[in-house]
Amino acid sequence: METTRVTLDEIKERMDRGEQFTFVDARNAQAWDEAQTKLPGAIRVPADEVKQHLSEISHERTVITYCTCPHEASSAGVAKELAEHGYRNVHPLFIGFEAWEKAGLPLEPK
Repeated sequence: METTRVTLDEIKERMDRGEQFTFVDARNAQAWDEAQTKLPGAIRVPADEVKQHLSEISHERTVITYCTCPHEASSAGVAKELAEHGYRNVHPLFIGFEAWEKAGLPLEPK
């Protein structure tokens, strides 16, 4: 099952309309260890531990996965697995964490 990537502009527009999201941080172990921040309220879900975190992720909100991999590899994999577990509105963030950070959007300590 393929998931559709969303751009930062799409997310910002939807946030401006009041939509709330569940952010899922799918960065690999090294990127996570080196990081000091994450997207607001993000749930850490390593790509190989999706099943262990299903109870933490709401089916009621749009789920946005992100990482720092080339071509959003980790976030796309997590999004695909979530879709296979019945999540209907799950999307990897195009260009991931870096796009969010460069846009100066809110971050919080991890």
